[in-house]
Amino acid sequence: MKCIENAVADAENIPHVAPAVLSISQQMAVNQILSEWEHPDPRPVLLHGVTGSGKTEVYMELIDKVIKEGGQAIVLIPEIALTYQTVRRFYGRFGDKVSVINSRLSLGERYDQFKRAKQGELQVMVGPRSALFTPFGKLRLIIIDEEHESSYKSENSPRYHARETAIHRAKLEGARVILVLQLHLWKLITGRKKENMSL
Repeated sequence: MKCIENAVADAENIPHVAPAVLSISQQMAVNQILSEWEHPDPRPVLLHGVTGSGKTEVYMELIDKVIKEGGQAIVLIPEIALTYQTVRRFYGRFGDKVSVINSRLSLGERYDQFKRAKQGELQVMVGPRSALFTPFGKLRLIIIDEEHESSYKSENSPRYHARETAIHRAKLEGARVILVLQLHLWKLITGRKKENMSL
């Protein structure tokens, strides 16, 4: 079984993949999210859909827009979901603009990636909750995939929840937040004041 380290090591050799043509529902979701972003104080957006509905393509399209406008993006993905295929997908779409961190990296390796981010060599950081602290100077978008995952909550000091921390950082830096959920989990959620985009 291939691991994400293989994908990271092979990053330079992963061929560029042209963006997929979005379906009507995917394009509608993109358009609605962009419309929400035009508000002076945009709310976090909740993007939900059934498995395989193309939520990842929607937020990759939005990442691409942020990059083209000179901004940077953080994509939080639970460690268990950081598979070889997932990492290859990001490298295939964004090439050397993206980097990936995970718990198997040494402190020195993490430092190197954060240094690259701070120096403006990267525009997208993908990883578990610790990726939220990537020192981007032009952060414009934070995406939390599988937002229901318990791994986004840190039980050790400093204790924090990635969702609330992401929303706070976004407010401070003028960034947008997208929370991604499967449809059946969204139906269990009540009392959240967010713009909902369904696929």
